Amino acid sequence: MLVFTFILFCGSIFLNFESTYAANCACATLDVHVRSGAGTKYPILGSLRKTKCLTYRGNKLSADGYEWAHVTYNGQDGWAATKWIEFKACTVTSGCVCATTSVHVRSGAGTAHHLLGTLSPGFCLPYRGDKTTSGGLEWAHVEYDHASGWTASKWLTFKDSCSTGTAVNNPTTNRPSVHSSQQLPGCPHIVPRAQWGARTPKHADKPMPAVPQYVYVHHSASPPCTNTAACARLVRIAQDYYMDGHGWSDLGYTFMIGEDGNVYEGHGWGRIGAHTLHHNTDGLGFCVIGDFTSRVPNAAAINALKQLIDCGVKNGKIRSDYIIKGHRDVRATACPGTTFYQLIKTWPRYMTNVHVIGK
Repeated sequence: MLVFTFILFCGSIFLNFESTYAANCACATLDVHVRSGAGTKYPILGSLRKTKCLTYRGNKLSADGYEWAHVTYNGQDGWAATKWIEFKACTVTSGCVCATTSVHVRSGAGTAHHLLGTLSPGFCLPYRGDKTTSGGLEWAHVEYDHASGWTASKWLTFKDSCSTGTAVNNPTTNRPSVHSSQQLPGCPHIVPRAQWGARTPKHADKPMPAVPQYVYVHHSASPPCTNTAACARLVRIAQDYYMDGHGWSDLGYTFMIGEDGNVYEGHGWGRIGAHTLHHNTDGLGFCVIGDFTSRVPNAAAINALKQLIDCGVKNGKIRSDYIIKGHRDVRATACPGTTFYQLIKTWPRYMTNVHVIGK
């Protein structure tokens, strides 16, 4: 119900952390065991639930009176009896990989390739479903910050899917170690999509047509969060709701901001979001996580928001003559909350009596 309020308050159009790709599927007609080999003597890796699918690897074997299909299960070889399987072309969820210790993510399979970043213990990335061997190590193909990455399987666990409870920050630290390409000089700390557990968007983002002049401020009208784990979870819930509940491509905002003082990457700098109907090409959408109908965000969130705007200006991502607006200034909505809106109206760059493109 709280997430529904999120939609109702913000009124925006928005385009479980799992990567998908087109493949031939083996789909269960009833719950069926997946084994490590073709035959009942092999250990059970897990169960494939009715209607769920796995990638079919294209070959079958006969053993113990059954025909067995070769599938990919949790990133490894598996076999399932075809008696309870149907084959079809579909989109397969490939799951995720989670770090057991700090592990590098590289641009290719092998230590000679460029270092993209470091995945902290307990964090997860979307798994693209394939592996290769290089330098004596097995490397898993992952989704990293909108791009292809590779990380050594030795320090990973493979999951069939990533629930909204995974891919959160280690509670002993509030600063994830994966670097974001959005982290410009002077910005507050930006948690990249890979770190908070973002799903791959259904469609690629388009670039902004020009440097935007407007900053549209939103609130999520959701519960608040004051640590990275809680904030990352709320961002994932929001993304899931819009992608699954409404069929949109992705989370709508340019960035979301938590009362932990962190900024969470959405569409990011220079990309068209889906945060403010009719105004997504003339401005960026910054959403503070929480319901600010009767209170203002805490100092950590306010400071992060102001620093993010200043950083955008200094790095050429927002025009120097920028204008701040509340979501309600251009839409019939209560967003960004009455009390927060009253605060925004006191800021020097807030203007309501100006023409906004598309209004």
